Amino acid sequence: MRIGYLIDLHKGGYDQPMPTAADAVATEEAMIEEGIIAEKAGFHSLQVPDRHGRTECYFPGPAQLLTILARETERVAIGTYTLVSTLYHPMEAAEWFSVIDNLSRGRLYTTISRGFHAGYWQQFGISQEKMLGRMLEFIKVWKLAFEGERFDFDGEHYKVEQGLLAPQPYQEGGWPIWGGGNAAPAAIRRSASYGSCWTCDPFPLMKSVWDEQAGLYREHARDLGKEPFIVLMRDGWVADSFEDAAREFGSHFVEEMRFYYRQGIFTHHPDFQSEEEITAERAAPHTIMGTAEQCREQLERYHEEFGVDYFTIRFRMPTGPSMEKAREQIQRFGEEVVQPIHRKYPAPDHPAIPAACHW
Repeated sequence: MRIGYLIDLHKGGYDQPMPTAADAVATEEAMIEEGIIAEKAGFHSLQVPDRHGRTECYFPGPAQLLTILARETERVAIGTYTLVSTLYHPMEAAEWFSVIDNLSRGRLYTTISRGFHAGYWQQFGISQEKMLGRMLEFIKVWKLAFEGERFDFDGEHYKVEQGLLAPQPYQEGGWPIWGGGNAAPAAIRRSASYGSCWTCDPFPLMKSVWDEQAGLYREHARDLGKEPFIVLMRDGWVADSFEDAAREFGSHFVEEMRFYYRQGIFTHHPDFQSEEEITAERAAPHTIMGTAEQCREQLERYHEEFGVDYFTIRFRMPTGPSMEKAREQIQRFGEEVVQPIHRKYPAPDHPAIPAACHW
């Protein structure tokens, strides 16, 4: 079991005024610093999401920050969580990430998804039809590009004429691709087909539904000759007491949950059928929050009862806590939660993890 940290590219309230130049520079520097601190604090990986077209977004797209982190870090795995593949031409994206893989000496992986936010596609003038087809063709082009020869591709959505990915990835055959999609059975099965693992969002879970979904993923992965590997994202906060953690972090987590509730993401959950039902106390069982001992116990419960192999943790929402508080939290959570967990459990030996990061 290993734990990574997600550097959110958002800061500030939704639809805030346009950041000043000074704010943009300071925030971008602070996000880079989060990654440097997280590596020193013992986190196993750094994840970067894909954000666009919002005044609270300071790094549009994951490739920019990952390129910097490839040089600023030495040991941690670095990757997308997730890359909205339908926004980009696959050869252009392959070039970006091949550079990142080389600069990091083979520490890259990419979580790939089709996306759900209409505003992203609208910004780039991309038709919102046949998104699944675009994603699947994207992956096909990457696989061909990883072979190191010139190739042609004449798909329904993408075309490549005498394409050549140069330089080739540092990792022979390309970096690990993680599967996205954690709700519909078809998406879960696809994740097993094209990905080396299955990733899941930080939303409330029902054990019965989880068992069905995880069982479907594991069965299909094994049918394909793959060893299952499950990654779960959770939001969290460590403090001297649960009450302190809920006070410092709970209101921000609740606001984020309510935003996604309005997008229809987890309306199926019986405990959250209205925005008013989303409170810090009710959401607590779905977070990693409390004292260091409570946080470790929660992670181990997910590992033992849910069969989770890997975690990605987020401490900062668009509304807060502040960048300063987040840096303090990265250090404390790393020392009191991550490092003891990593000492207790063996290093991962799985294709989802870059070979350079089997520690």
